[in-house]
Amino acid sequence: MTAIQPDRLKQQAAQLAEHFADPAAYVHELHQLLDYYADRVRRPGQAGRPAPLTPAYNVRPPVLRALLAALLPRLQADPQNGLALCDALWEQPYLEFRMLAILLLGQAAPDPPEAIVQRIKSWITPALELQLIESLLSLGVERLHRECPMVLLQLIRQWLENTQPFYQQLGLRALLPFINNPAFENLPVFFRLITPLCQSAPSGLRADLLDVLAALARRSPQETAYFLRQVLAYPDAPDTPWLIRQSLNEFPPEIQAGLRSALRAVERRPTAKRSRPR
Repeated sequence: MTAIQPDRLKQQAAQLAEHFADPAAYVHELHQLLDYYADRVRRPGQAGRPAPLTPAYNVRPPVLRALLAALLPRLQADPQNGLALCDALWEQPYLEFRMLAILLLGQAAPDPPEAIVQRIKSWITPALELQLIESLLSLGVERLHRECPMVLLQLIRQWLENTQPFYQQLGLRALLPFINNPAFENLPVFFRLITPLCQSAPSGLRADLLDVLAALARRSPQETAYFLRQVLAYPDAPDTPWLIRQSLNEFPPEIQAGLRSALRAVERRPTAKRSRPR
């Protein structure tokens, strides 16, 4: 592995950025640069997480940071060519290329936002490895989240309404940055989006649903408890009691008491629908 000299790396990234408007040339030269900094000794698991499934040069983080820093001024001045470069990078089946595409996409002006959404939708597939999915849902939508939140929420709505669990899971995971952002105050939209899944929670989605409920409970325990009591009262909500029991510890003691009381009231109703056998 070649030692990183910050000044030299900065110069190399700047030279590479001169090919910004020529994606094929940029991709060709980037292969050469990544090969120069490749770590051919590192073994799977040494970085503290499973080895990526996508082929990788295993370069150190400063390399991608330098590449991104050199590209950002050009991306801001010429977003259309920036998106074309994103596409060319994503076509390369290497981890670093796709991570750089994600970082660039996240900093591209969402004007129009559909240009960002289209790429997010086409890039995320069930075959894509988790590391890249997580990066797309966080880094890849950074400006979209900040500047066009309702557009991103519409994409999340589409995922949650999809009948495939993979896309429903995407929607739940993509909600977390919104819930954890105190500047976004429209909490009722979150409750509307997750209501169907809180009524009948498929086993493969329960962990993500509990993460969302925990985030909502931290953000607004009173509103979240009120929401759960409302869903509990629905005539067809077989899995809501289980979700409430699993989420109780996320609430203050006085709210826990109210939720337990609501659970007991439902269990005493002769016509109440019981949770499905586990």
